[in-house]
Amino acid sequence: MSQDTLRIGALARLSGATPKALRLYEALGLIAEPRRQGSYRIYEQRHLDAVRLIRQAQAVGFKLQELRALTTSANRPAPGEPLAREVALQAVLAKRAALAAQQQRLQQQLDELAVCERLLLQAFDCPDVQPA
Repeated sequence: MSQDTLRIGALARLSGATPKALRLYEALGLIAEPRRQGSYRIYEQRHLDAVRLIRQAQAVGFKLQELRALTTSANRPAPGEPLAREVALQAVLAKRAALAAQQQRLQQQLDELAVCERLLLQAFDCPDVQPA
């Protein structure tokens, strides 16, 4: 085995993914099927790059099913080619918009919590209201 190829354990260590996750990514079509040497999967740098991208996408909120939808043949410029740049960028922009909306909702909740806190403090300072 050359220095440019990896078995599943080495790929797992370098990428931070578990061997089980790597097999799942392969089954979902998120990474290309590696060549085999007997019963061993033999991975290359392109697999490591793809796994790192998947893990980064998951870290910012993408679900595996969302990533899988992006890798369908309809979203590839040609069979066997990587994901179309425009499709990938559109997915990132959509995720950015969803996170911004979530951030806005969370800020609203924080504002409402501050009002609730103020009302509670006022209630406990009032001699007519006794805490339970």
